[in-house]
Amino acid sequence: MKKVDYISTAIVYPNSRIHVGWAWECLGADWLNRSLRALGHDTFFSTGMDEHSINVQRAAEGRSLTPKAYCDAMAQDIERVLGKIGIGYDRFIRTSDADHHRVVQELVKRVFEKGDIYQAKYEGHYCESCEAFYTEKDLVNGNCPQHQKPPKWISEENYFFRLSKYQDKLLKHFDENPKFLQPDYRKGEVVNFIKAGLKDFSISRSTFTWGIPLPFDPKHVVYVWFDALINYLTAAGVEFFLKDPKSPQAKEFETRWPAKVHIIGKDISRFHCVYWPAMLMAMDMPLPEQVFAHGFMTIKGDRMSKSSGNVVDPEEVSGQVGADAFRYYLLAENQFAQDGNFALEALILKNNSDLANDMGNLVNRTISMTRKYFPDEKLQKSKTETHSKAVRESFEKLVGELQTAVTEVNSQAYITACTARSRLLNLYIDQTKPWALAKRATAGEAAATEELREVLFSLLEGIRWIATALLPVLLNGMPEVFRQLSLSLPEEKGSISGLRWAEHGFQPGEPKPIFPRIELPTQ
Repeated sequence: MKKVDYISTAIVYPNSRIHVGWAWECLGADWLNRSLRALGHDTFFSTGMDEHSINVQRAAEGRSLTPKAYCDAMAQDIERVLGKIGIGYDRFIRTSDADHHRVVQELVKRVFEKGDIYQAKYEGHYCESCEAFYTEKDLVNGNCPQHQKPPKWISEENYFFRLSKYQDKLLKHFDENPKFLQPDYRKGEVVNFIKAGLKDFSISRSTFTWGIPLPFDPKHVVYVWFDALINYLTAAGVEFFLKDPKSPQAKEFETRWPAKVHIIGKDISRFHCVYWPAMLMAMDMPLPEQVFAHGFMTIKGDRMSKSSGNVVDPEEVSGQVGADAFRYYLLAENQFAQDGNFALEALILKNNSDLANDMGNLVNRTISMTRKYFPDEKLQKSKTETHSKAVRESFEKLVGELQTAVTEVNSQAYITACTARSRLLNLYIDQTKPWALAKRATAGEAAATEELREVLFSLLEGIRWIATALLPVLLNGMPEVFRQLSLSLPEEKGSISGLRWAEHGFQPGEPKPIFPRIELPTQ
């Protein structure tokens, strides 16, 4: 069976509604998934909810609900919001799903039987927001480095995973797989953390019941990270592999695993690049090909987070400006590897500049001129390239540029390659002046008529290429471009890799505005 590119986001805590920061992560993964398919790859994309934590239990209690009833309601809300911004996942996994319970219990049992899980007393600093333990040297002025508040001191009997056993193997993996953690500059911090000496970490709790019971000691539930990280295996279908490695469903799992890339926030890179690989080694499972740790989404320079309360509701914003404008701004304005920034005013300006003025006007005036000058003719490839050779050559480089951007998980570079072509076509109009060619043609100059055909055909063909390339980003606007071109929407898989210049003739339909301008909110 053919290898499938498996892409995942980190699963989100449902202790409150999702904000633009996690929506950005989902959008980046969604763009990557759609772009890989457009480049001819088979893909599988998972996202979901991390339910078993004290934070979630307390949120449920605050609403006088059981944790399960609370999470059911939050799952509906989160999936609805993701649908509104066009996140096209194959599996929305919840850690309360029955198959995930079975998988976690089976894998925990196997690691326990291997001798890599043992019982001991734990005392230490624990941040409930991070669901993580910190040493004294990790704290900043006595506070959690992520949430700037004092962690709790915990003392209890827990089960531990022998993380320390895998220190040398982890260092060897980083040495032999230099692209394992991207962007590259995040690797040093993780490698230094490993070199400083790994400590075994707690994988269970006996002080609350909202979780998956340990199969060998049901008084304990599995601690959130050992439970949550296994979601990537569950979503890929590992349960069938664990039951019968030779079954057809197990073979399907093997096409997806190891994952191509885990898309995560930079604050949880330690868990995904130290804890998770060591857990997989203990489970005798292959490691993911790559972990991509994106930056934080900020607002007015401060990190956007639930705990700080400075969050932006993606449903509210996308409802105000439209899903396309929302998706475009987050993917085009911000480099995924760096910290991003959200500002409604910048979103509106980006929409009006790139989509309404640039792309929208290009499509509208090209179609209008074609219908005006050749109302009854289907334009075909010109026999000459008097004006269009440089345009064609530029577009024939586009697919390679898109491939590079996808490989680097750089949506900004991907969209920049597309907008560079729309600006090229707008400049092409200014340089060739189709209205002047039409005037010469009307005066009886036969060569001018052919030049006008060449110019308009090249514009229409360039628009087709741009619309194809931007389908993974603009889910509503680009299908409308194809409709106005009177072309069928291409099959998603291979739509970009299959692009060839001058494959189609054009007899476009009535032009209509695709990206309306958005007015800045009044103060």
